[in-house]
Amino acid sequence: MSLRCVHLELLYCPYGMENGFTNPFTSNFTMTSLEKVLKSGDTENDNLVNKKRTVIIRGVLSVTVISAEDLPPTDLLGKADPFVVLTMKKTGMKNSTRVVNENLNPVWNQTFDFVVEDGLHDMLLVEVYDHDTFGKDYMGRCILTLTRVILEGEYRDCFPLEGAKSGKLNLNLKWMAQPIYRDS
Repeated sequence: MSLRCVHLELLYCPYGMENGFTNPFTSNFTMTSLEKVLKSGDTENDNLVNKKRTVIIRGVLSVTVISAEDLPPTDLLGKADPFVVLTMKKTGMKNSTRVVNENLNPVWNQTFDFVVEDGLHDMLLVEVYDHDTFGKDYMGRCILTLTRVILEGEYRDCFPLEGAKSGKLNLNLKWMAQPIYRDS
C-alpha cells in the first residue's frame, strides 16, 4: 500500500485586495439573481432574473524554474542529468528546461510564459526527468493549482517532489491578470 500526499489550496481573499479577482464569499456575491429581485421587490424586471455574470480568470502565468535540491541519483556513479517539463493541464501546452549534466542540485534559472484561459480550473504539472542516451527516466513531480499565484500576484516557494525518495524544486510564479466578464 502506498501513501499519497495531497496538497490543497484554500481560496483566500483578504479584505480590500483588488487584483481583478472577485471574492466569492462577500455578501453581495452570494445572493442569486432571484434573491436580489425578491429582496428589492422588483418583480417586473425579468432581465435581471435570467442574467448571471460569470468571471473567467484569464491571464499569463510566468514560471521561473530556479533550481532543484537533493535530487535522487539515477546512474551508477550517483549522479543524474536532470531537466524539468512544465505542462498546463487543460491546454496541454508544454515547455522544458535544458539538461544539467551530472548534477543532483541543478540550477536552471529559466522562465516560461503560459497563456491561461481559465485560471481557477487549470493546473500546472511540473515533472523532473533524468536525460539518458536512450530516452528519459521519471524522477518526480509537483502539481500546482493556480489559486495562490492568482491571489498573491507573485510568489517563490520550494516544493517537495512527489514520487521521489528525495528532492525539492524551487519555483517562482507570477500572474498577470486579464479578466473576462461574460453575461450569461
